[in-house]
Amino acid sequence: MNDQQVVVETIELRKKFKRVVAVDGINLKIYQGDIFGITGPNGSGKTTFLMMLATLLRPSNGTANILGYDLCKEPSKIRSLIGYVPESF
Repeated sequence: MNDQQVVVETIELRKKFKRVVAVDGINLKIYQGDIFGITGPNGSGKTTFLMMLATLLRPSNGTANILGYDLCKEPSKIRSLIGYVPESF
């Protein structure tokens, strides 16, 4: 069991665009001090997942907590704590 603080937790996080499911039910915990990376082929949902965590896209289902703040209920508090720089705008 990890005694570190959970800084990111996702619970069944999902994003659907019309008929396309971009992110399908991600469950994870990232603890303080962890180094975390996301890999996968183009179109696998990496950017969509990160945009949801950055509060730039609202999930279709599920939720996430970042440093204890609810992704859907407290996005402004999350935005004050994180930075997101995409590869291109």
